[in-house]
Amino acid sequence: MKSIRILMIMAVMLTAHLVPAQSFKPAANPEKVLAELRRTSQGTSSIQASFTEDKYLAVLKEPEKSSGVFYYQQKDKMRWEQRTPSKYIILINGDKLRVQEGNKEKNVGQAGRMAAQIKELMIGLVNGDFQQNKGFSSAVLEDGDQYQIVLTPVNRRLKSIYSKIAMNFSKSSLRLQELSFFEKGGDRSTMKFQQEKFNQPIAENLFKDL
Repeated sequence: MKSIRILMIMAVMLTAHLVPAQSFKPAANPEKVLAELRRTSQGTSSIQASFTEDKYLAVLKEPEKSSGVFYYQQKDKMRWEQRTPSKYIILINGDKLRVQEGNKEKNVGQAGRMAAQIKELMIGLVNGDFQQNKGFSSAVLEDGDQYQIVLTPVNRRLKSIYSKIAMNFSKSSLRLQELSFFEKGGDRSTMKFQQEKFNQPIAENLFKDL
């Protein structure tokens, strides 16, 4: 049970809240939008960015604030490193998943199948493979400046954690601007990315060492 709880916390670490906007409507050509997003993700070999996050929890009046750095290398390497107010790292390298809180590595291996699903989801949201994930149904929306992809879980395990996941992409760059996980219990987070760098070399040890 402790390992499952760690995985749920880990999933929240990758979340961002998307404020509902009345201007979003069904996309005129959803297949074209998805194809354009696929081309962009397939042409992205690496991503580096800093982030800030406001996490809204039902038990707190004010959001919890955090910040850190994010690294991704095609197609299955990712490092999510929260630096303030405390150290928290999620490291994915191929089929390996590691989590560190403070200076102590957590044991997530016992969570088995749930760990595999969370890892697949996290990488899929970054590299575009979410389009092939059969654990979700999808809807494509748009407004004047952005595309919005809303994923609704149909997989029993994922449905127990999320009510939906939403992503905002810039129409001009086709880059992900906001990633939103809405949890079953009502908690949500708001994450913004800054100083993005694409297709630049990343030190290999960042995906090996916690």
